[in-house]
Amino acid sequence: MIHLIHGPDAATARRRADDLALRVDPDGSNTSRFDAAETPISQIVAAAGSRGFFAEGRVVFVRDLMTKAKGRGGDDDGDSPASGAIDLAPLFTGTALENTLILVDPALTAIPAAVKRAARDKDVETISCEPPRGRDLIRWTVRTAKESGGELAEDAARELVSSLYPQTWQSKPSNPRYDRPPDLDLLRTRIETLAMFAYPDPISQRHIRALVEGAPDDRIFAFVEAAANGDLAQAARQLEQLLSAGEEPAKLAAQVFNQIELGAIAGSARIDPAEAGRQIGLSNPNQLVAIARSRRGGPDSLLPQVLSALDSERNFKGGKLRQPIDELLDILARMASVR
Repeated sequence: MIHLIHGPDAATARRRADDLALRVDPDGSNTSRFDAAETPISQIVAAAGSRGFFAEGRVVFVRDLMTKAKGRGGDDDGDSPASGAIDLAPLFTGTALENTLILVDPALTAIPAAVKRAARDKDVETISCEPPRGRDLIRWTVRTAKESGGELAEDAARELVSSLYPQTWQSKPSNPRYDRPPDLDLLRTRIETLAMFAYPDPISQRHIRALVEGAPDDRIFAFVEAAANGDLAQAARQLEQLLSAGEEPAKLAAQVFNQIELGAIAGSARIDPAEAGRQIGLSNPNQLVAIARSRRGGPDSLLPQVLSALDSERNFKGGKLRQPIDELLDILARMASVR
């Protein structure tokens, strides 16, 4: 059996693919996982065509292969494979009947035409992973807050999702061109930050209005991102407003330092950011996905950024920087200098 799994919601696509692999092979002993960016198609074809241990069917799990079938400049509605595309027909034809082939491309919103052509007349299941909306999204948000160690009432959850996705959180628009689906990876990261910010109190509408992008007095998410990326002008503008609103410099400095640390991991990891998050024990491994997307700067800036942030922390704890605001400003200056 062949399963083709795509977005638009990356978190849902990854979960559906993992659940499917676990259902077919509960202990994972007959599951082979491949990243199409690092694995030759010939190796994937060979794995899909061979039996597992003890002549049992095996699971061949491949990430981000369908994107390669499109090729550069390809048209999903064309009649012939695009130039530079990988031909997936040998893979689909060569997959042993007792095996399960799972292709998951979380970033794809639809199956490319080249893949559909290659899979024609094969035993194929296509799984589209839409995010929840409306009441289901509210329930997911409340449940995720609880998993993150926080508490979020439904009215506050509604405030959160409507501030991030004001036009599309309740239902999908009739014209897909104007759809902006809720991003569960991003939403989970926002919820975890809010839980930390509100602790030990429940997340309230006041917290959401203060921190969430799109709310009138929100600056914190954008500030932390700008500070970690060395965008001094933008970070300084937002910091002024945060301090005027009563934010504590020590808390802001800790969040910037955390962003720098995780950004270094996301920028240097040679595996999927979510998998890297799992390996380092993050409560929400997908936090690294959002950080990897927002990070700017090449690999050469990773070590200097971390060392500069450590120097600031060391100087603060050693008394060279007397106040938390001094440490925060020192971090901002150092990040700008190694940008």
